[in-house]
Amino acid sequence: MKKAKKQVKPVKKVVAKAKKPVVLKKKITAKRKATKTVKAKPVKAVKAKTAAVKKAPAGQIAILDKVLSTIKKSKNGIAIDKIKEKTGLEQRQLSNALYKLSKNGKIKAKVRGIYIAK
Repeated sequence: MKKAKKQVKPVKKVVAKAKKPVVLKKKITAKRKATKTVKAKPVKAVKAKTAAVKKAPAGQIAILDKVLSTIKKSKNGIAIDKIKEKTGLEQRQLSNALYKLSKNGKIKAKVRGIYIAK
């Protein structure tokens, strides 16, 4: 003779999320006894990192200005080697500066390796 399956009873469980408790339903087996619903304390909201505007360090702004002014002085565009020579920056610093300036729309590549101011 087969045993009848015991029915599963839902149990409410409260989870705190951004000052508003949310009730989740969780099924339990007949072996466990149903527990009463407990209200959890609201969790403090985490500060959004994207909301705060991050400012570039002063040294980085000076590098960007130095590279931009060097590019603006040239009429037909200037090669990376000439920018490096005139500014005295290392290759990595120059590459980062050129990337940020082009991303911000202040310069554009005329041809690969030659930049002009917009």
